[in-house]
Amino acid sequence: MAALSKTSSTPGDVQVRPRPVPHPGNGELLVQTLACGLCGSDVHAWRQDTGYEWVKAPVTLGHEAVGRVVACGPSVSEEWIGRLVVPIAIDGCGDCTLCTGGDRQLCRSRSVLGLSFDGCASEYFSIPVHRAIPTDSTLPAATLALTEPLSVAFHAVKRLEAAVDTCFTIVVSGPGPIGLMGALLLSDHGYRVLLMGAPRDEDQRLPLARSLGLDTVLAGETLPADVGGWLEASGAPPALETAISTVRPSGAIVVAGLFPAVPAVDVNILARNEIRLLGSYGSVAHDYRAALSVLESAPERWKSLVTTVPLSDGTRALRTAAEAGAVKVVLIP
Repeated sequence: MAALSKTSSTPGDVQVRPRPVPHPGNGELLVQTLACGLCGSDVHAWRQDTGYEWVKAPVTLGHEAVGRVVACGPSVSEEWIGRLVVPIAIDGCGDCTLCTGGDRQLCRSRSVLGLSFDGCASEYFSIPVHRAIPTDSTLPAATLALTEPLSVAFHAVKRLEAAVDTCFTIVVSGPGPIGLMGALLLSDHGYRVLLMGAPRDEDQRLPLARSLGLDTVLAGETLPADVGGWLEASGAPPALETAISTVRPSGAIVVAGLFPAVPAVDVNILARNEIRLLGSYGSVAHDYRAALSVLESAPERWKSLVTTVPLSDGTRALRTAAEAGAVKVVLIP
């Protein structure tokens, strides 16, 4: 089968190459991939960015997938065969206090599909059955591939909404998939939202956001005085610095973007203004189910975020994703 694989630790050493069809082990499913989105983490692994040195090559990339179960390993009911499933990207050991408390994505022994072990940017992939979210959706596969990133945005939005009332404006920095999805969710939930981007985002991402009903602003432009919350989804240190200097006292900042370099944080501003700085990482099973429900509620809106590319052009697709040439690149085997 064809697979988009990181073949060594050399930056840029990713190619579409033949790999054996995986054999489902005990408690596993073999899934035929219908669509697989490319994430920022795939780009980071491709470039061998700081913080991704732990990724062990060779490994097949990809975790934002949907597929159909075609075979089951030992101890798995054959009732799974034929089911449409979305894989859980980040999962833990299942036994520690974090896992049993519902935060499996924070487990100290967590694994990441497509980085810790072979992922879904291939014609077939195998996953443990407990990492499969079944769905009866009839939406196009490319739209269903948005489930995982939408679940990540949903998880981050939940954390921000718990800290900020709807009477305040929220700024979302970074009009990539997580930022754009987060802005749409916040707007749906009654917040006034400003989606912030860089000048290059005026080529595609910010016009798309406006066509979906969002207000946008460029980095460096004047922001309103009532900014009570901020969702940082760009991974750009200047955006976090602006968030800290802009959010009103007792406001909150949720950081969902990962940074290629450690940003400077003025903790004195945080302390003197009692601004809450919160992290948000990944998502858990109920976030996936919520994301599937959201996709079903407005499929055409979410479909507009997708650009499909054949799996055979996977390396070109990575470059497109890295250069922000599309909101969400989805590979189709």
